[in-house]
Amino acid sequence: MKKSGIFLAFISLMILIMIIFVFPTKAYADGTEDRICNGVFIDTVDVSGMTAQEAKEALKRHIDELRKKSFALVVEGKTIIVTMEDLDYSFEPNNYIKQALGLGKSGNLIKRYKDSKDIEHGKKVYPLTFTYDENKLRKIVEVDARSYEKAPKNASFSRKNGEFVYTDHVLGFKIEVEPTIEAIKEKLDNWNRMDFVVHAVTSEVEPEFTREELEKCNSILGEFTTEFTSSSEDRAANLANGARLINNAILYPGDIFSSLSYLLPFSLENGYYMAGSYNAGRVEQTIGGGACQVTTTLYNAALLAELEIVERYNHSMTVSYVDLAFDAAVSESAGKDFRIKNNTDMPILIEAFSENKKITFRIWGHETRDTKNRKVKFENKIIKEINPSSKEKITYDPTKPSTYRVVTQQAKKGYYAELYKVVYENGTEVSRELINKSYYNAEPAHVTIGSKKN
Repeated sequence: MKKSGIFLAFISLMILIMIIFVFPTKAYADGTEDRICNGVFIDTVDVSGMTAQEAKEALKRHIDELRKKSFALVVEGKTIIVTMEDLDYSFEPNNYIKQALGLGKSGNLIKRYKDSKDIEHGKKVYPLTFTYDENKLRKIVEVDARSYEKAPKNASFSRKNGEFVYTDHVLGFKIEVEPTIEAIKEKLDNWNRMDFVVHAVTSEVEPEFTREELEKCNSILGEFTTEFTSSSEDRAANLANGARLINNAILYPGDIFSSLSYLLPFSLENGYYMAGSYNAGRVEQTIGGGACQVTTTLYNAALLAELEIVERYNHSMTVSYVDLAFDAAVSESAGKDFRIKNNTDMPILIEAFSENKKITFRIWGHETRDTKNRKVKFENKIIKEINPSSKEKITYDPTKPSTYRVVTQQAKKGYYAELYKVVYENGTEVSRELINKSYYNAEPAHVTIGSKKN
């Protein structure tokens, strides 16, 4: 018994010596700096045997690697690559390294040893709580993803060979922002550290006007024709060209039609020729001369269609193809345009053509007016007539003899005139509205006299 007791005491002493001298070496390495015991992980990072600084650097490398990973946001076949760095992916502040350093270092030596062995065999894991910037995620969806949205396209129509030709509408799509953000957050909040794909949630967008709607726009709202029987071939060609350029223009509700945007440029390349036009009181040859008769004809068709007249100018002098105040001049150099607005609830189509020395405009749309009991007429009123000066405007031609005298431009009277829209219901006048006030300059005769010296 005595020998047995001595042996047990010896064994206990040896264990104590191992605890004092061997275990501390394993737990604290070189004894100069605290190190984390074996079997400790922060997230998936094994920080066993690391100092606080080493563990901090290991975690930084870990999050840097995670921030390089990405996911694909697919928008109807288009792909946006988003890295975790784009979202400021990181983890919430914590004191896990400090806690890890404290493992196996509390209590007596035997408890420390036991705790360390338990950790080493059982594995201690500190889970990180990851974060990302939801505002940046929202911006990616609301700005980047929505840039791929496709606007719907209205159906369109035209006139060809006296019949309507229709082009079907095209559906668009839009991003459903909130469901898309939630789908991404679901992936991020349960991320397995692998790249992933999210399909943006989209919905179809129908256009405002389908083919079925356009098929209702089959009534002539306004039609007008002017003649140019005395015009030169070049001026006639300019009118035909102007009609061609404007023909089949479509105005959806609220759209504003600009004549110059369709007619310009006035150039030979755009189909125009040299023809007469007003300039500073005289008729001069310019490229595109006669374009004002195009816009004048359209003006009268627009009046009959009761469209809103946005911009209109009278000529500087009277014209022969319409009565006073029924004209609409355009001039690129003077900044004069003729513009109308579709103030109806449906699209309108402008049909224009020239034949047999006549130019015609038809405005097609959906007729909602009471055409049976309601009638609209336009009446002009001459406010003042101005006689031209008797003093002729003389141009001397040194190539002609002194006996040469030719009137190159007849004298023109000037006028103040007004245009009124008169509405009748059941044959009774119910309204009279002033549409425009027009002023036309008086111009004396222009005469060329020879000044050649004998």
